[in-house]
Amino acid sequence: MRGGGLSICLALLRIATGVSLLGPGLKKLGWFAHPGLEPLLANFASHAPNGMVTSYLHAVTPHHAVFARIVVLGELGLGTLLILGLFTPVAAALALLMVAQFHFASGAMFQSTYFVGQNGLVFLLIFPVLLTGRAGVALGLDGLLGRSMGRAPARG
Repeated sequence: MRGGGLSICLALLRIATGVSLLGPGLKKLGWFAHPGLEPLLANFASHAPNGMVTSYLHAVTPHHAVFARIVVLGELGLGTLLILGLFTPVAAALALLMVAQFHFASGAMFQSTYFVGQNGLVFLLIFPVLLTGRAGVALGLDGLLGRSMGRAPARG
């Protein structure tokens, strides 16, 4: 696959990843009125796989209301940016950080099932591909803005 074909594949991966963030964000809109993160964090803490996760959860749980709203804004905002292909490298980097923190807090990344089959690790590794692969060039506003500013986006 050469040139435009790879760009289109990266664009489709970017859009699908954006949708996978946007959907859960829409379901969590109620967290603005009634933050629902505290019971989730309590559940994570009751099954924490090690002391690092326990310490992390003890640090973030007192601020659950703020983090609940950040999660909603992150999923909605980053999902939208990825779908549009706007500020794609920044959106991918922030999404990587957000998803990695969730996988860490839930303890998922410390389970053997995390490394086999269809799971969170595969989802997590999509973000570096989007970050470095110029995924906003095709079918994205990054490419459109680059062309309108006189810069020919690299094909890849």
